[in-house]
Amino acid sequence: MDIRILIVEDDDTTRDCLVEYFRVEQHQVFAARSAEEAEQILSGQDIDLVLLDIRLPGKDGLTLTRELRAGSEVGIILVTGRQDDIERIIGLECGADDYVCKPFNPRELLA
Repeated sequence: MDIRILIVEDDDTTRDCLVEYFRVEQHQVFAARSAEEAEQILSGQDIDLVLLDIRLPGKDGLTLTRELRAGSEVGIILVTGRQDDIERIIGLECGADDYVCKPFNPRELLA
């Protein structure tokens, strides 16, 4: 099944790695550097899963998570370099379906 994934990550290396990995796995992948770019993509595409970095320039990932969850059931996995329990709990309370800390194995996200 072709899953449409939106990767929202401001780090070029991480974003490019994830885009390539999921494309090789035969998924349709979109990429954004900021929450604002993600919103533009979401307004024009039917997305199944958002991989969302919490720390973004401008609007942060937690704010975008709350906004997405208010009007959508899209899958949301938060990705962050911080391993703070409080931040993880807040992310889940905002509506994220899961939370993954960097560094991570892309195969874990695929699963």
